[in-house]
Amino acid sequence: MNQTGKEQTAGPLAPARNTPLVLLRQLRLTAGFFTVLPLARSGSLEEIAAAGYLLPAVGVLLGLVEGPLAWFSWRALGPQVAAALALAAALLLTGMHHADGLADTGDAIMVHGDAARRIEVLKDRTMGIGAAGALIITYLLTWAGLAQLLAAGSGSSGLSVIFHFIWLLLVMETAARLSLLLTAMLSRPSHGGSGSIFILALKGWRAAWGLALAGAILALTSVGLGFLAVSAATAAAVMTALSVTVLARRLFGGAGGDVLGASLELGRMAALLGLLAVLLPRA
Repeated sequence: MNQTGKEQTAGPLAPARNTPLVLLRQLRLTAGFFTVLPLARSGSLEEIAAAGYLLPAVGVLLGLVEGPLAWFSWRALGPQVAAALALAAALLLTGMHHADGLADTGDAIMVHGDAARRIEVLKDRTMGIGAAGALIITYLLTWAGLAQLLAAGSGSSGLSVIFHFIWLLLVMETAARLSLLLTAMLSRPSHGGSGSIFILALKGWRAAWGLALAGAILALTSVGLGFLAVSAATAAAVMTALSVTVLARRLFGGAGGDVLGASLELGRMAALLGLLAVLLPRA
């Protein structure tokens, strides 16, 4: 979760009362910060972090864009290319900021030394073999899982195919953000920076509301994909968050923005594999 490319201006913290207008502003701030969509970016970093519990709603927004794209490209080019285009959209719509966190975390994990040395590598902008390996492994498995899910779901008839694809992408993007939220909730900041502001903000009632929102969205998707499949995806994302949290605490003494970004990307991959384990047709 590395957003250094977006400048923020100072602004007042959101009012305590979550009126519809306040919620709408918070959603616009969150979507504007975590995506490249032309939405509000005029809040302070503290205000945006306080609205971070709405990240699952951003996952819904992305899934509603990526699902139809996967369907159109599947009809024209087949499931493999459709999966690649949907994954490319997922990365491009978020400005590849979470991918940058995955790469930096991969490099830092490969370094020998104490937490201070690893954090130094996290802040280094150059890419090493650890970054390349983390990106290749994560996105290769993500693409392969999504391609198989699209191929398996294409057996549906008529308009049910597009709805099936939308359900898949909604689960993928919501579960990814569930992984980030849970990692933030369970972690302490490993060093200063924008990531530490989000980690400190996503505690208490904000963490609870964020997890509840993600759970409600995932429960809704079970109408289209089935309870067992969505449960497997959710469990995979939760296990990913727990694993990332434990590993980050051991290696870095906590988490930062890069670790949160890595948790999101790994959570997406894990959720797809969880779906695949249930939905893949057996011979």
